Amino acid sequence: MGCLISCVACCFCDAAASLCCKCLPSCRNSTSTRLLYGVILLVVLIISSICLDPSIANFLKKIPYLCTTEQENICNLISGYGAVYRLCFSLSLFFCFFSIIMIQVKSSADFRAAIHNGFWFFKIIAIIGIMVGAFFIHSYEFLFVWWIFGLIGGVCFIIIQLTLLIDLAHSWNQVWINGFEESGNKGFIFGLIFSTFLFYALAFIGTVLFYVYYASDPACQLSKTLVSINMIICVVFSIISILPKIQEHLPSSGLLQSSVISAYIVFLTWSALVDLPIAECNPTLNLVNVTIIDSNNTQVTVETTNLSFNWEIGISLTVTLLSVAFACIRNSSNNSISRITMDGGIDTSNAAKAGDGETNERGGQTVWDNEKDGVAYSYAMFHFMMFLATLFVMMSITNWLEPDQVTGVLSAGLASFWIKAVSSWFCAALYTWTLVAPAMFPDRDFS
Repeated sequence: MGCLISCVACCFCDAAASLCCKCLPSCRNSTSTRLLYGVILLVVLIISSICLDPSIANFLKKIPYLCTTEQENICNLISGYGAVYRLCFSLSLFFCFFSIIMIQVKSSADFRAAIHNGFWFFKIIAIIGIMVGAFFIHSYEFLFVWWIFGLIGGVCFIIIQLTLLIDLAHSWNQVWINGFEESGNKGFIFGLIFSTFLFYALAFIGTVLFYVYYASDPACQLSKTLVSINMIICVVFSIISILPKIQEHLPSSGLLQSSVISAYIVFLTWSALVDLPIAECNPTLNLVNVTIIDSNNTQVTVETTNLSFNWEIGISLTVTLLSVAFACIRNSSNNSISRITMDGGIDTSNAAKAGDGETNERGGQTVWDNEKDGVAYSYAMFHFMMFLATLFVMMSITNWLEPDQVTGVLSAGLASFWIKAVSSWFCAALYTWTLVAPAMFPDRDFS
C-alpha cells in the first residue's frame, strides 16, 4: 500500500514536469518548472478573456433556473470584468504566497524546492479552491481595492518588461555581431540594419498616427504634449547610444537597442492615450448606457465604458507572454535577467552533462535535476514576477478601467493615463541610465 501511495504521489509531483517535456527535447528541471507556471498563467488568461466576452453572459441567461431574478447576481459574478478580477486575484494570491515561502531556497535539496518543482496536482487544486472562494466576495469595494493593487503591480511589471527588453536587445545585438565576426556572413549585418529600421519605422508610424487620431482636436493638448515629449525622448537616447564616449565604455550599445526601446515607449504612449476619458481625444472610447440596481433597490441608468478586445489589449498581452517566456528560458549566467528573477542563482549550463547519465538510467526521462548544487534562479523572485505579471494581465484585459465602488460600473479615468505616461518616462530614464552610467563611472563594473 505504501509503495502504491508513493507511486501516485510521484505522478502528482516531479513526474508532471517529465510528462510535460516528454515529447520535447531534453530540458532542465529549472526550465520545465518555469514553463509550467507560465502555462498556468496562460490558461487563466484564456479563461479570463472568455469570461469577458458579452456572449457568455447572454448564454448563461438562457440556461433555465440559473439566472432567474433572484439568482441573476450569480451570472454577473461568473461573467464580466468582475470574474476577471476574481480569477486573477486568486492566481496572484497563489504566486504571492509562494514568493514568500520560497525565500532563501538554495538548492533542490531543500524540501521547499520539491514543492516548487512538483506537487502540480495539489497546486492546481489549491488555485481552483482559491478561485471558488473568490467568487463569494460580492463587494464592489473589493474590486476597487484590487484595481488599485493592479495599477501598482502593473506599473512594476512594465518596468520589468523594459529590463527584459533591454536584455533581449543587447543579447540579440551581440549574437548577430558575433555571428558576423566569426563567419563573415553579411546576412547578420543586414538583419541588424533591417530590424533597426523596422522598429524605428513602427515608432515613427505610431507617432504620426497619434497626432492624426488622438491629438488633432484643439482640446487634445494633453495628448499632443505626451506624444511630443516621448518622441523627443526617443530621439535623444538614440543619439546618446551612438556617441563615441558611450561606445567606448559600452561597446554593446547601438541603435538596435534604442529602436526596440523606442517602439516600446511608443506602445506605452498608445496605451496611455486609449485610457483618456475625453471622447474628442480618444476614438477608441466606447461609452454605453446600462441599467443597474442602486443601494436603494431602484433601477437607474448609468454611463459606462464598454469592454471589447482590441489591438492594444492584444499587443499588451503578447508582449507580456513573450516577457514571461523569455524569463522562463533564460539561464542564470545572463546577468541582466538574473537581477530580476534569478538573483543568487548559479550557472547550471553544464548540468546537462551530469544529467545525461541519469536520463539513461531512468529510461529516457527528458527532465533532469540541474539544481543539486544550487538553484539556477531565485524561486522567490520568480514567483514575485509572476505575481506582478498576473496583475498586469488583469489590468490589460480590463483596459485599465476603474470600477465604481458603489455601482461597480467601469469608467475611464486619468489615473491610468498618468500611470502609463509616467511609466514611459521612467522607462526612457532607465534605458538612458544604462547607456551613460558606464561612462560616468568608469571604475565601476556594470556588466
